Amino acid sequence: MRWFLAAALLLPVVELVVAIEVGMAVGGLAVFGWLVLAAVLGMMVVRRQGSAAWQAVNRSLRTGIPPSRELADATVLMLAGILLIVPGFVSDAVALLLLLPFTRPVARRPIERFFLRAAADQASVRTAFVSGVQFGVGQPGQPGQAGQPGQPGQPGRPAAGRFGPGFGRDDVIEGEIVDDEKRG
Repeated sequence: MRWFLAAALLLPVVELVVAIEVGMAVGGLAVFGWLVLAAVLGMMVVRRQGSAAWQAVNRSLRTGIPPSRELADATVLMLAGILLIVPGFVSDAVALLLLLPFTRPVARRPIERFFLRAAADQASVRTAFVSGVQFGVGQPGQPGQAGQPGQPGQPGRPAAGRFGPGFGRDDVIEGEIVDDEKRG
């Protein structure tokens, strides 16, 4: 986390130094024109990839398959667009690396793994805590519904608590609260 803070504080200084050096070489008007053009291109990329990411999420909701690759690709391209919007040549160079099709997979892989882990975590949370009684599904006495545990991962099955299969939602642990402070 410290490296991120250091980079966030150092990046504007580096961007300013590079912009001044480029401005001395090609002129201030050319630098200003490039920064405006890059910001416009960045806004177009963000808008386009934002809608692509939204479509990937909707498609995955319809099919039930996590959109890890499509969403990761759209995320990398959106990050590139945001970096293009940020004024500066260093951020533009990183953005161009993210936009190139042969360098994009390097940035996409960790993001894709993150989305796959998040989808797996979401699925495990849903199967652990969803119960037919909680959400008013079914009647007591129907198999797989309230009153009779169903198959693992089905509504109505008592979920194993965080302490293992012996501790479900219905287990009660009694105890006593002891106050260590002496009363005067």
